[in-house]
Amino acid sequence: MKQVGVFASITLGMLTAFGPFVTDFYLAVMPEMADFFRTSPSLIALSLTTGMIGLAAGQLFIGPLTDKYGRKKILVASMALFALASVGCIFAPDVYTFNAMRVFQGVGGAGGIVISKSMATDMFTGKPLADFMALLQAINGIAPILAPVIGGSLTNFTTWQGVFVALLALGVLLLVCCLRLKETLPQEKRSQKNVVDTYANLFKVFRKRRFTLATLSNMFMSFAFFAYISSSPFIFQSVYGLTPFQFSLCFGLNAVMIGLGAAAATRFHHANTAMKWGSIDLMASSVLIALCHYFHAPLAMLMPCYIYMLVCFGLMQPVTASIALDAAREHAGAASAVFGASLFVAGALASPLVGLGDIMFSSAAVIVAGSALCLAITLPLCSAIKREAMGREGRSEA
Repeated sequence: MKQVGVFASITLGMLTAFGPFVTDFYLAVMPEMADFFRTSPSLIALSLTTGMIGLAAGQLFIGPLTDKYGRKKILVASMALFALASVGCIFAPDVYTFNAMRVFQGVGGAGGIVISKSMATDMFTGKPLADFMALLQAINGIAPILAPVIGGSLTNFTTWQGVFVALLALGVLLLVCCLRLKETLPQEKRSQKNVVDTYANLFKVFRKRRFTLATLSNMFMSFAFFAYISSSPFIFQSVYGLTPFQFSLCFGLNAVMIGLGAAAATRFHHANTAMKWGSIDLMASSVLIALCHYFHAPLAMLMPCYIYMLVCFGLMQPVTASIALDAAREHAGAASAVFGASLFVAGALASPLVGLGDIMFSSAAVIVAGSALCLAITLPLCSAIKREAMGREGRSEA
């Protein structure tokens, strides 16, 4: 496995974690922002949606360009855009300007997410790629804990503008770090096609069956994951009566489990095995969660089931990413864009569904449905990978 320095690993890990910082960092100051802009909470909440739109669309826009023009300079430009958009948020004269700036913040953050995965694909292949993706996922697993905690802590010392100054500082820091990274896609390996044909690669990656199946597996797994994310504040606080602080502790503990699952993925001799058992255990944990929801089991019984599910998510996510990107490495930027955007599509679909009817039942149904679809996709994918590996061994012996 090629050695990558601690600096590059941490920088790429921080770039993959941009999603939670773009969406979760300022949650605690949203009521203050509604008062400042003299607007409704719904218009402030719309800034979460515009940020997510930027994160999803930005990956699809930026990913293919990096296959043609290289990774580093577009990464630097993305971080510069994030910093400028943060300045725009701080000095926005009204909520509409603020929400517009959030789109550009999302696009800039999307560059970090998509390009970090593309750079990893440039540097590694096979199991080393899965191991490095697991490392990135372990670093990324800290972000959902740090983002709301740091953002909430800042409210004791500053206004909402100060929270966005902190986001600006993060963007500038990563901009400086990105300037020190080396280009991972040499000129001779870049796409020689025009820009229109380069964007056509967004569709060509689906010609790779392994890429399509791994992306769908990750998407359905994320469907279940976002059902948990969307429903957990209401379940923990409204149903089980936890305070916001107690909820944050439970949420943080579960987020740690994702990082532990990602670390465990590197312990498997074959990444395919981690993905197979991860999907089986994900289905089992979902059924247990559904039973707990249905019978309104004590929180002491439900929490281990959530932990079980999130360990499985951490176990599978870096493996599905490495398999998908390895399969379409000739169009790594486009593949990373499609793979990354699929997660936000899953979140956009799952989040409103958990609010239909009784949230205990609807969230359980969405979690089970996502896990079942993930299992149905993952097992054939694992069998196909195993057959290909056996075929290669047979040819080498011959």
